[in-house]
Amino acid sequence: MMEKWYERFHDEGFNHYNETGEAAAVHIVRDLALDVDTTGKWIDVIAMNTFKHSSGRMGFNWIIVELFPRITNPQYTDDVEYNKYICWHAAHDDIALHRKKNHHGEKFIILCKLYMEKEIYLFGEEVPTYDYKVIASHKIQQKKINYIEQNADSIIAQIRKKRKPTLSMFHISENT
Repeated sequence: MMEKWYERFHDEGFNHYNETGEAAAVHIVRDLALDVDTTGKWIDVIAMNTFKHSSGRMGFNWIIVELFPRITNPQYTDDVEYNKYICWHAAHDDIALHRKKNHHGEKFIILCKLYMEKEIYLFGEEVPTYDYKVIASHKIQQKKINYIEQNADSIIAQIRKKRKPTLSMFHISENT
């Protein structure tokens, strides 16, 4: 069996981060949720609801994150994979320190969908490629997170029925 790129570090926590979709969720928030300012902050994924998309990629019904100021600034190298690893370690350690001191960061919910970006030719066949697109993001409080956790099944049912999530399904007004 072919080893996944992140397994080279022999770190169960880092493997888990990549395999559960948390790494993809961080990418979505950092690079695609333009309304969420992550500059100088670590992204802690505190909740997410995922599903297997027909493309084989992981889909997200929602992602909830908490942002914390960076304490550590890793020294990056030319090795992109290694940089991801040391960045994860720095974020993991900084967030643990913030939590130990009972610090709380801003919390956001991000709604996104997978869409067919383009079709490429692979061995003479058209193969669709998919990417994520953020359809909504909103700052939320812990009380709303508790509501989402308590009502997850009914929210998921609404998402399946409408085929995409909206903030109103979470009882969040886009104007607030």
